[in-house]
Amino acid sequence: MGDPRIIFVNRVYRPSTEATAQLLTDLAEGLAARDWTVHVIAAGTEPVPINGVQIHRTGTGDQNGGLVSRAANYLGFLRAARRALSSLAEPGDMVVLMTDPPLLAACATGVALKRGAKVLHWIQDIYPEIVPRHVGAWAGLPLWPLKWARNRAWRAGSLCLPVGTDMAATVAAQGIPARQIVVVPNWAPRELSLMPGNDDVTDYRRKQNLPAGFVVGYSGNLGRVHEFDTFLAAAQRLRALSAFMFRITGSGPQLPAVIAAKTKHRLDNIVIAPPVSRADLALSLAACQAHLVTLRPGFESLVNPSKLTGILAAGRPVLFVGPPRSALASFIHEEKIGAVFASGDASTLASTIQRWAADDGVEAAAIGRRARACYERHFTLGAALDQWEGLLRATNPTGS
Repeated sequence: MGDPRIIFVNRVYRPSTEATAQLLTDLAEGLAARDWTVHVIAAGTEPVPINGVQIHRTGTGDQNGGLVSRAANYLGFLRAARRALSSLAEPGDMVVLMTDPPLLAACATGVALKRGAKVLHWIQDIYPEIVPRHVGAWAGLPLWPLKWARNRAWRAGSLCLPVGTDMAATVAAQGIPARQIVVVPNWAPRELSLMPGNDDVTDYRRKQNLPAGFVVGYSGNLGRVHEFDTFLAAAQRLRALSAFMFRITGSGPQLPAVIAAKTKHRLDNIVIAPPVSRADLALSLAACQAHLVTLRPGFESLVNPSKLTGILAAGRPVLFVGPPRSALASFIHEEKIGAVFASGDASTLASTIQRWAADDGVEAAAIGRRARACYERHFTLGAALDQWEGLLRATNPTGS
């Protein structure tokens, strides 16, 4: 008997540019190319096969928008996804539930199990714990009913697959048996498997009007879990030095605050660019000599910054501003792929950037080579596909 069908459920999928959409697209199409039968239930319209993946669109919105419209989209998708899963899932199928929208596991696990499928929880973010830390007004909201429903779904599944070790500890703390928890790291976008040539990078920098000096990048979502005060304070310290530039490429809820701080403090050493397409991502990352990854204290056990893998694939050192005792900080130290700074330590961040630039970037380039080697060991799409195939076959070895 052949491999069982895999049914992924997530609110966003291609052509959405959100991180989970891109990850799911890579995984679904990669497994399809390895002769798995892959289905995806996602919001939007046009339910047509793409690159071997059968897509089942729910007709609901896949845009975030404001709080009210986002809640409506979430609820609409949850109802539609349950209906789609109820009609699609069959005994022997493998249903992989992601975490967009929040509490998808609690809403869809029972339906999948009732249809005779096995469930795997691919955990990108941990809700509802993350919510009151986003918005202080939610601090008094009783979370135990939502946590109870989610934990019940996690226990009922065959596997919980958090993307980081700190997150795995949070899952374990909910009473999930260790045998059901496997850390499955995210990977770098497949377009980053080949590094662009120096001439192409130079030409890209010229077209983007980037200076010849040391450019520190921040690429991706400026989300509420990210911390920017330390970076902004470091930019102020380096403001008078023309040899340094910060380039923010992306969007998100914190972008307006960053723009306001840039204007208020006259930080002309910060340039802001819109998000880039995946086709241009390799050049955009390579155009900077180092990259920032930031995380607010307290979130290390609930999220895992996905931008790290792209930085490593680009062969650039990491400047991590976040909890020094987190698993991510330990990984950066162990692999020698960058430097770690506690939130508020703008002085050390600024001095590290100056040191990396002082020797014509020799130290940064050496760290960057280790970063690329780290990517090739741990974060390629091929390695991720191998791990996923092993987990899927171990979970359902007979396909029935």
